[in-house]
Amino acid sequence: MNPTTILLVDDHALVRQGIRRLLEENSDLTVVGEADTGDEAIPLAVNLQPDVILMDVHMPKGIDGIVATRHIRETVPDSRILMLTMFDDEPHIERMLSAGANGVLFKHDSSDEIVEAIRSVLTSATAVYLPARIPLDTRTRILQRSTGHNRPRTLLSPRETEVLTLIAHGYTNKEVADRLHISVKTVEAHRAHIMNRVNAKTRADLIRYAASQDLI
Repeated sequence: MNPTTILLVDDHALVRQGIRRLLEENSDLTVVGEADTGDEAIPLAVNLQPDVILMDVHMPKGIDGIVATRHIRETVPDSRILMLTMFDDEPHIERMLSAGANGVLFKHDSSDEIVEAIRSVLTSATAVYLPARIPLDTRTRILQRSTGHNRPRTLLSPRETEVLTLIAHGYTNKEVADRLHISVKTVEAHRAHIMNRVNAKTRADLIRYAASQDLI
């Protein structure tokens, strides 16, 4: 049986080294690649097609883990994505799952929990992993909202959502193109379509819509 392949994405080399060591203590798990930014993670995921991606949320350079997850979910749909975060509040977790993550891990979780999470999300395409220490009622609320209940419905495609997120964070069309590995003309076309779909006239309108969708 082939081992489960894993891509590590974290801006701290020591964190990646530590996770790699604990994972490779298990003969059925192998790390096939590492990235320290969301921008690096996207082409690596496409090239490596890993079974599981451990994705840090907050990375200071380039796009963050949530935007990278939206892109990878569109381009590498079979990879399972587990988000690594320091924050355990409900809105934060819901935003990660809504981006397409298959589960969430806290950076202070034990090595056993990381391995359990990896194996759990591989059981089915719809498996969602949340740490056991999250109370049951909280878990239920998070899962209901992240799957569409009581959550604003976006009018945009996953790619348009990525473009809007970057625009709302202040990136220029050229910077958006560079980060998503598309042309400036494609960004301009997406931007025009987004403005039409959400009835926006100005950049401020786009930012307000992004905020209403919890993109910023």
